[in-house]
Amino acid sequence: MDKLEENIKDAIDKYKAKIEEDEELKKELADIVRKVNIDTTDNEGFSFIIDKGQILEFKRGTIDEAEITIHATTADFKLLFTGELKPMRAWATKRLKFDASIEDIMRVKKLI
Repeated sequence: MDKLEENIKDAIDKYKAKIEEDEELKKELADIVRKVNIDTTDNEGFSFIIDKGQILEFKRGTIDEAEITIHATTADFKLLFTGELKPMRAWATKRLKFDASIEDIMRVKKLI
């Protein structure tokens, strides 16, 4: 397991804890099912499914017909996870890109 995969798994664990603590967020996600790709642009990336507040099927590689795709280089994702690169700055400078509805982008933001 490389550092980025470890960072993503840690973020998933934090997400699970947040869902358990936040009843409002749990209700908001109760009927939501989304396929998510993390496109690292310089390797095979990662994917998972958000299914009614649960994260399922985390793996290397992408899912066909994902509703949410987050794009950045491996290096930029690592900087985002360490806090050396702020999400809004990365997005403003096009180092972080999303293919998703605005509602889904706002949901992803809540999970970080």
